[in-house]
This record gives sequence, C-alpha cells and structure tokens, in this order.
Amino acid sequence: MIDYRVRSVSLLNLVNDIRSGRLIPDAYFQRNLVWREVHNIDFIKTILLGLPFPQIFISKGKVDVASMSTVSCIVDGQQRANAIIQYIEDNFSVDGKYYSDLTEAEKSDFLKYEVAVIELDLDNDDPKVQEIFQRINRTSNSLTTIEKMASEFSTSYYMLVAKLLSDQIDINSKNVDEFKEDPNIPEEFYRWARKKKVSKFTQLITKKGIFTPREISRKVHLMHVLNIMTSVLVGFYNRNEKAVENLNDYAEIFDERDDILDTLELAADIVLKLKLRSKSYFLNKANIYSLLVSLAQFVRDGNDIDVDILKQQLDEFEGNIPEDYRLAAAEGVNSTKARQLRNTYISTMVQRAIKA
Repeated sequence: MIDYRVRSVSLLNLVNDIRSGRLIPDAYFQRNLVWREVHNIDFIKTILLGLPFPQIFISKGKVDVASMSTVSCIVDGQQRANAIIQYIEDNFSVDGKYYSDLTEAEKSDFLKYEVAVIELDLDNDDPKVQEIFQRINRTSNSLTTIEKMASEFSTSYYMLVAKLLSDQIDINSKNVDEFKEDPNIPEEFYRWARKKKVSKFTQLITKKGIFTPREISRKVHLMHVLNIMTSVLVGFYNRNEKAVENLNDYAEIFDERDDILDTLELAADIVLKLKLRSKSYFLNKANIYSLLVSLAQFVRDGNDIDVDILKQQLDEFEGNIPEDYRLAAAEGVNSTKARQLRNTYISTMVQRAIKA
C-alpha cells in the first residue's frame, strides 16, 4: 500500500515551487509537451471561470537533511502545469487578454485558485512512480503507443540506443537531481554513448522534414527508429512485433549496439550526400525506412556506395514509379509484404551503385 494524501495547493504556490526547482514538472517518465495553444487556452479558461479540473499527482521525493529541503516531481499534470506557467509568462492570450492585461483583482483570483493534489509518499526514483504514471495513462488516448513504450522500457538498452539515434536522451546531463533522465539508467550506457557519433542519423531523422515537429514531440520518429534497427538486425516483419520483442530481449545487454549504431550512421551519411530535394519521394516515412534499411544491409557487408550513381537511380525511379511499389508505399506500409517489396526495388538500385 502506497501512502498518499489529498490536499489543495494554491496556484501561486504551485508556480513558485516549479520556478524555484522544488517541483520538477518534466521528469524522465513524462512525455514531451504536446498540448497545442488551443488546449492551453481552453484549460486556462477553466481556471479563470473558477471551475475544477482533475487532480495533479506529485511524488513527494527525498528529504535532503543537510539543506532541510525536498524536491518533488509531477507524476501526472505536466501539460496543465506548463499551460499555467506559459500563461503567466504572457506566451498566449485568453479571449484577447494576456495575463499582464488582467486587473489586480483578476490576477489575485487566478493565483489563489486551489489546485487539487494527490501527494504520493514516494522517492522520485522509485520504480513505483513510473508504474503509477503508466497506470494513470493506460486507459487514456492521451498517450500514444510509443510514448507508453518509451516510459515502460526507459532503461532497456535497446530503447536507449534508439533514443540516442533519435535525439531523445540527454547523455551529457550532469544534475541527477533534475530527474530529466531515468536515474536507473546504467552509468555504463552514458560512458559508451558519449564516445559515439550519431550526428548524421539524427540530422536525417529530425531535420529533413520526414517527421513534423508534432510527430517528433509525440515520439513517432522513435518508433520508426526502433523498426529500422530491428529490420537491419532480423529482417522484415509485420508492424512493430519484432521491435517490441527486442526491447525485452535486449533490456540489459545489447552486444550489437556498436554495430547497429555505426551502420546506421554510415547509411544516413550516404542519404545526406544524395542531397535529395526537400519534397523528394524518398523523404517520407515508408521510403526512408526502406532506403536506410537497404543501405545498412549493404554497408554492413563492407560495400562502398557510389552516391552519384545511386542518386541517378533514385531520380529515374521517382520519375516512373512502378504501381506495385507505389501501393506498397501508400497502403499497409508496415506489413511484411509491403516492406519486402519496397526493399526488393531499392536494394536493386543500391546494388547497381556499389563501387567495383
């Protein structure tokens, strides 16, 4: 039985605790911020109207006996807390009025608003905190499948490598008290990751328009990276099946991590050297998956790819796309059959570009 207490906290105290660092709103188990401005506005209206909203869950955290202080974490309520901070900082208006436009009385009422809080008597690094977060969101549509997986498998070596490739982990974080990353991640992983270079792959996945900023905030690209890694390792499969298996199988040891990371970095470097136009047919989710997997398979075997020949091959292909490929890149794109068909075409083009 987890001890907890239900209490109310003034919005003023909540904001001050966040600003002072006594309350961490974006701990490691949280997702990225995904609320749009319309959601923030609607939520702030609730407060301005004096209406209640669901309680915020907080983990109490350890007491630092030396400083006689404690740092708590928001377990559920990050989006709401962020909306409040953003409104107070005049980052958006509600009904044409920014926070600074409110009268003194209106500001006072806003800051005195009582927030319902459930305070869990748990340390922030207790695994039960993460479990509670997952359970709160288990039946909710607010979290995507990959957001739940990123939390559930936060210390799996396989997930950690995927996060490194997709720029979803801060390997240089110094202040463990901020709980930006799971404190249970082995220090050995950080030492390994700091020695690796993944700039090319990260640039391709996050900066070339393959994924929208919102998709990146919802970790859609992370699921894509997991599937790319898995396809290079075990071949083609249906949807996310093998990727999920690998998250379990490589939870503690992932001996192939150097091989898969170096291989994908080389494959991404080739794609960047192609200098594909921003609207290229191959810079979408299905086709970049197939292109990277195919290139990875060839460079992994030690082949040297002629970028100019490959570019010519891809341009000619894009000018006259076979109907079966077009369907496999537009419908049921994550089925085994569609992935295999796309790979057959792309691998043929890559094969022609191998240097003698």
